Parts: sequence; structure tokens; C-alpha cells
Amino acid sequence: MDRQLEVLAPAGDLEILKTAVLSGATGVYFGGEEFGARAYATNFSFKEACAGIDFAHKRGARTYLTVNTLLKSIEIEKKVYSYLKDYYNAGIDAVLVQDIGLMQLVREYFPELHLHISTQANVTSEYGAAFFKELGAKRVVLARELSLKEIERIHKAVDIELECFAHGALCVSYSGQCLMSSMIGGRSGNRGRCAQPCRKCYRLLDQKGDRIRLPGRYPLSMKDLITIDHVAELYRAGCSSLKIEGRMKSKEYVARVVSSYRWAADAAMSGQPLSDGESEALYNKAIEAGSRAGGCDGYLSRRNGPEMISFANSSFSSDGPAAVSIALNKTRAKAFLHAKVGEDISLELSDQKHTVRAFGPVIEKARKEADISDEIREKIRRSGDDRIEITDVGLDIDRDAFIPVSLIKRLRREAVDKLLGGLVQSRNEPLPFKPMTEKRKRIRGSRRLLVSCLSKEQLLSADRILSDDDIIALDYDLYSRMDMSVIRGIGAAKYLCLPHILRSDKLPQIDDGIFDGLIVSSFDEMQYASYNFPDLPMILDQRVYSWSDRSRSFLLSKGAAFLTAPYELNEKELSHLDNSSSFITVYGRTPVMYTATCQHKNSRGCDRRQEELYLLDDRKSSFLCLNFCSSCTNVIYNSLPTSLLPFLDRLWEMGFAGVRADLTVENEKETVRILQMIKNNKCEDVCQATRGHFHRGVS
Repeated sequence: MDRQLEVLAPAGDLEILKTAVLSGATGVYFGGEEFGARAYATNFSFKEACAGIDFAHKRGARTYLTVNTLLKSIEIEKKVYSYLKDYYNAGIDAVLVQDIGLMQLVREYFPELHLHISTQANVTSEYGAAFFKELGAKRVVLARELSLKEIERIHKAVDIELECFAHGALCVSYSGQCLMSSMIGGRSGNRGRCAQPCRKCYRLLDQKGDRIRLPGRYPLSMKDLITIDHVAELYRAGCSSLKIEGRMKSKEYVARVVSSYRWAADAAMSGQPLSDGESEALYNKAIEAGSRAGGCDGYLSRRNGPEMISFANSSFSSDGPAAVSIALNKTRAKAFLHAKVGEDISLELSDQKHTVRAFGPVIEKARKEADISDEIREKIRRSGDDRIEITDVGLDIDRDAFIPVSLIKRLRREAVDKLLGGLVQSRNEPLPFKPMTEKRKRIRGSRRLLVSCLSKEQLLSADRILSDDDIIALDYDLYSRMDMSVIRGIGAAKYLCLPHILRSDKLPQIDDGIFDGLIVSSFDEMQYASYNFPDLPMILDQRVYSWSDRSRSFLLSKGAAFLTAPYELNEKELSHLDNSSSFITVYGRTPVMYTATCQHKNSRGCDRRQEELYLLDDRKSSFLCLNFCSSCTNVIYNSLPTSLLPFLDRLWEMGFAGVRADLTVENEKETVRILQMIKNNKCEDVCQATRGHFHRGVS
């Protein structure tokens, strides 16, 4: 195979970046001072970033800037363009992006800058890869939960680079699908401020409140990922880049892990398998750098399982790898300058293997003679490049030759680059930016109610209350076990919620002619629906994030009939957006995690039976946990329902096209009460509830 296998290393600071490159990384990713998904990492100043880009490029390594948080309108329209332009001019090779509005901005104004789609965008199938390929992306970072077979399927279906996590910490939630830190303490993972509630202690309770015994008190804490034994398989499956997690890790950790994966990657590309001894040595070297509970190989060959959870201890530990000191390994070279009046100037540079020459213009005569030999030698020796040491400088110059210092520097730089190589960029200036102006808010005039149901009881209760213009949405798991005659008898508009997570091996099976539309929850599902059900209108769930008017405009242009307002924007931020094509959730238990890990399976075994479980934290907050077996997905819900019922009048003033009630475990009586209050516009709560982010938002 001609495809290269990049070893992509994290860098928390300039010293770690240098260590990573010198240890064998062919790509390095880091965050700047803004918009990165590791707000608590050291991150780079712009000056440090420029030095890092130059250091990496001289050694043939590429550099990627993480701009992978969700952005608000004011940030997209007033801040991010100038931020990106500085890095673009500094030579950054690609930007790593989650926000769909920012993706549009990059493609429109920086057409030559490579766009990499962050794992936060949660690409889980060939449909998501195709969606971003059409958008102009160069690469997608796949969800960590995918198997080798799924990676191979995506690679065969879509001509786009695939980046796969190979080593480091595993989030228990699908990336970009976790609001737990945000809802509990206001620290949003979508803004790079996750407080890691998955690493906290929990008790698992059944529906009666009885404790279910587990091997430990950390049922959400994943072991670290270690795939050093599977690098060749990843390469054959279509992986182009092995991503190492750890922008907050030490340089010792980075050096050990990068060098191990570089060795394995080179072996994979050569087609020569590692011996058992080599494989064991690399594994030991990688794991000695540190891990949680000894690590695991992730989801490459399994859907989920208790062996992936570090039940007893959630902390990261290492055997204390020795401090590293990476030598720069300078090339020793000799130089010879030829500068005669009336002849082309040339600088020759040679090491033990090669000789190169850089040429300049015809040398003119100076106004007076002078012996500048020592000065010329000093300028040539001072190469300005830490890869090389020029030990000897020979001269063949006229005393009356006019030799500008700037010319010497240019010839020296060209000769060094010819001798040692490196990446050279040549691209046009970005296009001038035209910010979107805030539109006057339009009001559709309709006040539709959308109710999503998880049970037949909720479905039938809602149908008695809703009008023909309202929408009843069935969860896919409910649909898969329902009698079709019951669904056909519903009077309101019938929408199907596609599976919580779309996976290639569990694509939904939908009867024709039953539904009036679809609720989609991801970019994968947008593409899947447009391919397979082009005549059915789509309503986008809040997980297809629309934090800005730029995002909203693009999503509507891609075929969405309506959007759902994000949970994390507050009243003020929402009021500045055009809400005329958006629903807003006014009642429901907010999903705070979508996981491949199954609490029911880990505690009871897999019997494909949905069970209502609860995770109890140390503050006695109880989080509902439901397993959806048709798509093999777990959903964890916030401990209290979110209710905006007291603010219905305000929401209509803000121009929303409709409101949503998302039901989970509500019985018939509770369902009827909630929906009647919404239909009658009664502005009061029905139970103990939280306002979510409606007042506080996220920073």
C-alpha cells in the first residue's frame, strides 16, 4: 500500500512538541489560546506555536491546530477569522473542528487550509464520512467506539483520510454527546472544560432502589486505550493516522508512547509483522508510560463489555518513566561560497552523503574594497537552523564584491533546506471575511408541540391530547417492538426518531408509508435520511448543534425542516438567534451521556431486555440509565427533569416555531398533565425540576 501511516502526537507545550517530533511523530496537534477542547491544558501562545510549526516542518512533520469547541455567533462573526488567519499565515497544516458553522467559514474563506473533522462531531458510519467529504473535509477523526470492520467499511465506501484513536484515555460517552459535566456544574465538555464526572464514584441501583453489586465504585471509568498490538490491523482497515491522546501528559509519556507507535507503524507499512518479542517489548514500553488499570484495546473487536471498565480505580498511574533528553542530532556540513564580480553568486553545502547548491544574482562591484571574509564566514556558520552545524566555510570572493547580508541568509536557508529537506508550503492568502449580520427575528406564527415517547402508554396518552398539526415522535426502540396498526392509528403527525447512534452494522429498518417525517440526531443520520428517505422532512435533534446563525443557516440548507435549540445556550444567547425554524425543549430529562458501555450488561449480562437503572453519586443525585437494545446504546439522563414551562410566554416572544416535551419514564397520568399544561399555555411547573442552562448558560 502506498498510503502513509501517520503517528499523531499531542503537545501541551513547545518542549513536548519537539520531543514528539524527535521521537518519531509525523504529525503533532496542539491548542492555541482560544477555542480548544482542552481549556485546562497549558496550550500554546502564538509565538510558541510559530516556533513549533517551524520546528516540525523542518523535520517533515505536520502541525494541526485544535479549534474543536462549539462556538457562539459572536465568536464566529467577530473573533475566529482573525485567530485562524494568524495561524494560517504561520503555516499551520490543518485545523481540527467540531462546529458546523466554523467548518463552513473555513471552507469559504480558507479554501486551501485542510479541514479535519473532530471526533467531537461523532462520525460513526460511512454516512457521516460522506457528509463531511461533500463539505470539503480532508480527514475525519472517527468515533472511538468503532470496530476494525466498521473502520474498513468506511474506508472502502468514502475516499477520505481516517484518523483513529490508538492510545490514551477513553471517554465513556460518545464524544460530543456528553452534557454531564455541563448540567452538574456548568463546565461544558463542548467548550473544553469537562470536569470528568465519569471518573467519580457511583452506586448502581435498580428501579426499586436496591443496590446492584459491581466489581467497584467506578462504573463509568474506562480503562485507557492501548492498540500497539493492532497497528497493522488498523492500517489494513484504512487508518491513515494513529492518534495518541494526551495534551496534558508529560514529555516522558509522549516520548515513550510515540516512539513505540512509530516502530509499529513503520512495521505495518513495510508489511513485515512484528515478532512476538518485538510486539511484547513495544507494548511494555507503551504501558509503562502510564495507564488506567492496565489498559485495554478498546472497541476494535468488541461492542462493549465490563472488561473495559476500571471499576476499582479511576486514577491514571505510571511506573515513573525516566526523564528523557532527546538529542537534536545535528548534521555536520561544510560550506563554500563563490562570489565574483560579474558572475552568479552560489553557495555549496555538503555533508557525508550529499552536496547541494543555491544560486543567486550576478554580483555587482562595491564602491570600495574591503576584507569581509570573517563576517561572511560568521553569517554562513550562523545557520539559523538547529538541524545543522556548519563546521567549515570556504570562500572564493573578490575584495570589491558587493554581497548583501540578506542575500547570504537567503542562500544559506535555501541550501540547508535542499540538503536536509522538510515541508515547504505555498498557498494563497485567505479570502476577505464578510461577517453575517444579525437578522431581524422572524416568527412563523405556529405554536406546534412535538412530543417524543419511549413507551406505548405515553404514545397513546399523547395522541388523545395533541391536535392534527402537532407531532408525535416514536423512539426507534419503541417502534421496533410496536404493532404497526397502532402507529397507523395515531392522529397527529407521526415522526420516527432514528436510533440514538447510527452504526453501519445496525442500520434502521423502516416500513414505507408509515411516517410523516424523521427526527435525526447526528450528521451520519442527516446523510442517511437524505440518501434513503429524501421525501421525508427532517427535524434535527439538539445534538446536531446549532449554536450560531451561521450553523443554523447551513443545516437548513442541507434539508432540515426544523432544528432543536441547544440545551447549553441561555435565554439571552437564544434571543439573538433566528428561532423561526427551531423547536425548544420545555420539558424532559436531559440526556447527559450516550454510551456504548451498557450498565445492564455489565451488571446483569446481555439479555436484550431494557431495564430502568439508576446511577447514584456521592451527593445522592440519581441519574436514570436506560439501555436501548435495538441500537445497542445506553442513555444516561440528568437527575432532575428540565422544565421551562413557567417561561412559555417568553419563548413564544423569542420566535420559536414550536416546543418539545421529551418523555422518558412518565406514566399516563404524568404524561397527560404535562401535555395539557403546555397545550393550555399554563406557565407553572409540574414537578421538582431544573432550568438547565436557560439562565446560566456556559462560558
